Amino acid sequence: MKKHIFFVFVLMYAAGWVVAANTNNTFRKETPTRQFGKEEGMLLDLGKISMGTLNDVEEKKQYLSTVQLEKQRIQNYMLRMVYENAYTLYKQGDYQRAQEMAQTILSIDPEFTQAKTLARQAQDMGTYGTTSESQVIEAKFQEASSLYASGRLVEANDKVNEILTIQPGNSRAQSWKRKIDQEIAREYTRRGDEAEQNGDYRQALDDWYNALLMRKDDPKLVAKIADAENKLRKQQVEESMKQALDFYANGQFVESYAVFERITKIQPGDPRVEKYMAQLKNEIAEGYYNAGTKAYEDSRFDQAITYWNNAKKWGADETSMDGLIKQARAAKEDYTRTKRRMEAVAVQEAKAQLAAAQEAAKAEELPEPIETVTVDEPSAIPGVEPSAGTPVTVIPGSRPEVPVSAPGAGTSRVSAEASAASRAKYREGLDYYNQDDYENARASWTVAKQLDPGNTDAELGLRKVEELLK
Repeated sequence: MKKHIFFVFVLMYAAGWVVAANTNNTFRKETPTRQFGKEEGMLLDLGKISMGTLNDVEEKKQYLSTVQLEKQRIQNYMLRMVYENAYTLYKQGDYQRAQEMAQTILSIDPEFTQAKTLARQAQDMGTYGTTSESQVIEAKFQEASSLYASGRLVEANDKVNEILTIQPGNSRAQSWKRKIDQEIAREYTRRGDEAEQNGDYRQALDDWYNALLMRKDDPKLVAKIADAENKLRKQQVEESMKQALDFYANGQFVESYAVFERITKIQPGDPRVEKYMAQLKNEIAEGYYNAGTKAYEDSRFDQAITYWNNAKKWGADETSMDGLIKQARAAKEDYTRTKRRMEAVAVQEAKAQLAAAQEAAKAEELPEPIETVTVDEPSAIPGVEPSAGTPVTVIPGSRPEVPVSAPGAGTSRVSAEASAASRAKYREGLDYYNQDDYENARASWTVAKQLDPGNTDAELGLRKVEELLK
């Protein structure tokens, strides 16, 4: 866009110089051209372009939107000046330069209707030098008349506008323009009346506003528009009220409040809506308070804090909520410290039990020789699947769940008692995990891993719990 604007400035300067040069070399009175100086109030004060002093996000969005609109206004202003110079060149017979400038305008704004007409007319006049402008105008009048007679009013209006682009002062075209505008306005008014009778106030307003563009001083049309605006507003309020009350009846208080908020933008100051909104705020705040209390009782302190913060946002007493939040944070710290102490005690007790069991086993049982056997089928030991013929060393008389490495495998030996205690702790932790008690699950699986470092189930469980507690 910056490139386009710069190019427009260059064209404006060049066009002004060309026009001035051409007129100064003749005895005709110089055709006045618009000056390109800065008009007062045209440019937006961009002193706050860094937006360092804008704090609210919506305020920044609104400011950026204003900047964009101002840029568009400046561009339209400059394109209009370029068009006037292009038209001056056309009237002076410099069709080639007029066409070039009109095409440049269209490269920036393809919807510039007058530039389209001027570019096409300048091209025709430059190509068919024998065709006079009056002949072109007459041909366009014939087209407009034919379109009008067949009821194609919009197309006829476009043709008349093309004539007025080439000859703005053509009285015949101006008369046709007024006549066609009146008929188009009547048609839009008729369509609006029909839409209003069908209860489609939005469509009625669209049609009547189109008619108003051509009948700006019609008081009856203005009154119709005002009445339809009121009816549409009431219709929107009634529909939104029904939706809000349905949400309320279903216990969807937050959704209901959002719809009531939308109603206040359509119809501000409605006491019934304000009463509903106040009641909803109290119920939502109470709901968050109760949810926080339940979470606190279940030792879910983080969730309790979140609920109570939400209760504050919906109007709950801030002092009371801040006190509860402070209490929840302190309870969380105490709970964490207690859990750690319990974990340490559990580990020590498990180690003591293991040592006692090992001592008892040594006193009651004589050591038996370790045998090496060859397994031809997959082992029945959980987690061990040797291939056929692989030698595996086992302790005779030990439980089948206790794996012992083959010679040279590097796996540490674990007693049957330790393995059994580890599996028991794993099952205990699994029970806690299924109850969403991740802290106790972690404590149990930590002990299981210490009793049997090869307990892969406990290791996987610890990884999962650590991810959940992050």
